[in-house]
Amino acid sequence: MKHWFAKIAGAAGAALLCIAFAACTPSAGMGNARAELLESDGTRLVVRVTEGDMDKNLYDVLCIFEQNGEIAFDGTQSEYGFYLTSLNGVEADAENYWALYTTLGTLDGVSYSDASYGTWEYDGRTLASASYGVSGLPLVEGELYALIRTSVA
Repeated sequence: MKHWFAKIAGAAGAALLCIAFAACTPSAGMGNARAELLESDGTRLVVRVTEGDMDKNLYDVLCIFEQNGEIAFDGTQSEYGFYLTSLNGVEADAENYWALYTTLGTLDGVSYSDASYGTWEYDGRTLASASYGVSGLPLVEGELYALIRTSVA
């Protein structure tokens, strides 16, 4: 009887630890893809992909985070993809916009970023200006994606 109780208590403790850890690092999952929200406020949002899926994109992750109540965003769909106009209640305007950076470089002959258009540093890594919008960046394991409120001037 003691061993049975110890196993139940151990499993319950492990489950609580997992729940506590997950609460500290919000994550989103879609099919095979998984991503975690590292930072999110009125000036930046940083996502790390923990399990990639080339059939999913950053927009898919943003939608899951929004459904979970972790972020809020708005924008418009066009023939070129999704154009982000607001993140966490902070609107793009004539003086500021939401710049997109990523560590994802060239993959399968496609260049997803270009450092000559700007870089942003995060946690010892350099993210380059994205060549595509949020709906054009595939989810690649280990890569970072950041939306940064940036001044036009």
